[in-house]
Amino acid sequence: MKPHYFIFIILLVLFAGCEKDNDEKEFLLNNVQVDEYYDSEILNNPYFDMYGKWKLFGITGGIHGNGHELNFDFFTMKKFGIYGFIRNDSILEYGRISIDQQTADTLLIRLIPDEDSDNIFMTDNEKYVKLNAKDSLNLVSPCCDRFDYHFERAE
Repeated sequence: MKPHYFIFIILLVLFAGCEKDNDEKEFLLNNVQVDEYYDSEILNNPYFDMYGKWKLFGITGGIHGNGHELNFDFFTMKKFGIYGFIRNDSILEYGRISIDQQTADTLLIRLIPDEDSDNIFMTDNEKYVKLNAKDSLNLVSPCCDRFDYHFERAE
């Protein structure tokens, strides 16, 4: 066998292995059963559109109002109140969404990490949900000097 064929085969095996690993990390949240935390849907109809995968594009607020650099890539939410934070195809934190207030105009949630989640990533876990035109999501702090997170729909 010629040497360049051997190198090609080795590279092919390496790249195939990396792709599988990334897919496993990316879909780790899919292993959480839909009824892991609740037996039925926790949201009312106007808020069903918040389920999906959201790409983070901005963080504002804080003491100086300037926000901070992006520290994760995606916020994912599944039916029956499951969420996850993803960075570099790895789950940073996952858990359940708790509803503190839900009316036709207001949704206040609390993100509660699962006891098996590797770490607690989002310590500022109480947010108002602002959903705009099904393709824009904002998680807004209910009080001063905290951070707001701005997303666009990825899936």
